[in-house]
Amino acid sequence: MPGQSHSRVPTGTKNRAIVRSKKTVQDLDLDASIRQAFGGIYARPKNLEESLEALRSGKLVLPPQPVWTGDPTDWVANPFDDRNWRFQHHTLRWMNPLRWAAIEGDKDAKAEWLRIARSWGETNTPAEASPSDFAWRDMADGNRAIQLCIGAPLAGPEDSWFVELLEYHRDWLMDPTHIVGKNHGLHQHQGLLVLGAVLRDQNAIDTAVSRMRTQFKTTFDVQGTNNEGSSAYHQMNMTWWGLAWNRASLEGITPPLDATERLASAAHVLAHIALPDGQIPQIGDSKRTRVALGYSPHSDFVSTGGQEGVAPTETAIVLDRGYIASRSGWGNTRPLAHESHTLIKYGEDYPGHSHEDRGSVNIYTQGQRWLIDPGFHSYQNSIPEVKYLKSREAHNVASIPGVKYDRHASVDLVSHSITENYHDFLLLDRGYKKHDLTRRVTYFTEADCWIISDKSGPSSKFQISQTWNIEPGVKLRFLDDGFRLHTKNNNFGMYWLGKDTIVKRHLANEKSLEGWIGTSWKTMFPSARITATSSVQRPHIVSLFGGHSPQPLSIVESHVASNGAIMAHVARGLSHWRIQISEDDISIRNTL
Repeated sequence: MPGQSHSRVPTGTKNRAIVRSKKTVQDLDLDASIRQAFGGIYARPKNLEESLEALRSGKLVLPPQPVWTGDPTDWVANPFDDRNWRFQHHTLRWMNPLRWAAIEGDKDAKAEWLRIARSWGETNTPAEASPSDFAWRDMADGNRAIQLCIGAPLAGPEDSWFVELLEYHRDWLMDPTHIVGKNHGLHQHQGLLVLGAVLRDQNAIDTAVSRMRTQFKTTFDVQGTNNEGSSAYHQMNMTWWGLAWNRASLEGITPPLDATERLASAAHVLAHIALPDGQIPQIGDSKRTRVALGYSPHSDFVSTGGQEGVAPTETAIVLDRGYIASRSGWGNTRPLAHESHTLIKYGEDYPGHSHEDRGSVNIYTQGQRWLIDPGFHSYQNSIPEVKYLKSREAHNVASIPGVKYDRHASVDLVSHSITENYHDFLLLDRGYKKHDLTRRVTYFTEADCWIISDKSGPSSKFQISQTWNIEPGVKLRFLDDGFRLHTKNNNFGMYWLGKDTIVKRHLANEKSLEGWIGTSWKTMFPSARITATSSVQRPHIVSLFGGHSPQPLSIVESHVASNGAIMAHVARGLSHWRIQISEDDISIRNTL
């Protein structure tokens, strides 16, 4: 137990042998402690005085959670019945203002930092005796290790318990049975790396870096796509891994060449995934946020609205880990924020921060989100809001009502064609086993419109349906063949071709979660949800979408043949296009 001069060394997954610690506070590398004190949650807070005042007045602030007034050393506290709050509490990151104030000469802050750290250690070591199931949960241990390490200059010769606490964390993180995957594991590796530096333990440093090298190859593939199924976590992993390799560099470790290359590719991916206005779409566990500056010229171009950086050359990209991004351009013929953008999800079920969104389509144009992902609520996986927002039923997908769906099945990209005139993608949803369900998404660049065709096999005796989530604040008006979506400044048309499709609108209400959109932490807004359903005789739905760019899109005539062939004559002002889509071919001809 901290306060005694001994350390625990792993002898297995749970038990720890107790031996006398050979290190003292004077043996710690305080230079390592100082040089490793960087990164958003460890750097000097911009609002240091305000943060200190909150702590001194008994307020524990763990954004985005509510402020809690209570005993911060109550290590089983759970005031909001929230996993994230408990996790943050045990990281001890919230002690950062005390540490910085102490370094700058505040003796009271120093005493309080040491008091809290010692209280945590006395209560929660050994791990098997901790009263909290979050004390040694993955990632909390790694984050806490860094916070303790960078506080090493605050410990005095009399604080032998502090060295023991660092060594216990090192021993815990050296045990491979305690290491998890994805970004949680990365935080553990960083914690072990910093512990090794401060404890002057080269073996711990080498172990951490070896694990980082191995994990990095699975975190970002050769195209630069992250493996967590979340657009926000794609960007966060870029930040975290950049910090991790910087930490290694400060200890004399040269990052592998492929780390630099894959992080550059990840920034290229981010530029394509991002909406034209610089926002990151809500895919997986993602609140609404912007592309950050500083990753690469491509991502900086999107982040700054084209004021800095360089635009990517492609207007469409297919990523093996389940993203397809398509856009009208990069601001050459219209303002960048007014370009059209399509994001399609497909592929395998990637566990992590993903949702059941494979096969979904999200559309943005003319500076406005129109057809969107249902969003994110929190990490409380057992509550109804989270269950709904993660579910397949909540996303912009096609389905076969009444037929059991395999939620882990892949949605495969069967074929695609990217030309100057159109971007075409054919998906096969394997979730219905005996029933082939295909979704074909075709964006026509000059006409600036989308045709989305959902169809089940010719022998199917079931209806199919497609659902669409509408951006909150967008108003809807019924049309004979669909809806007109509109805001104060813009319009977007949703039309259904053929005669056998029934289209309905559902407005969000307090009786169900259908139609509610999660935009940020535990924040949901009411919106509308549109459902289109086919007949049993013809399980085929064809939708045509288009915004004002700058003139409204209209349908002169259209036809869906019994063999699935599609013909649409569309007009925008004086321009007319005749579109024909068959199983094997696409043609679009400007007739005026």
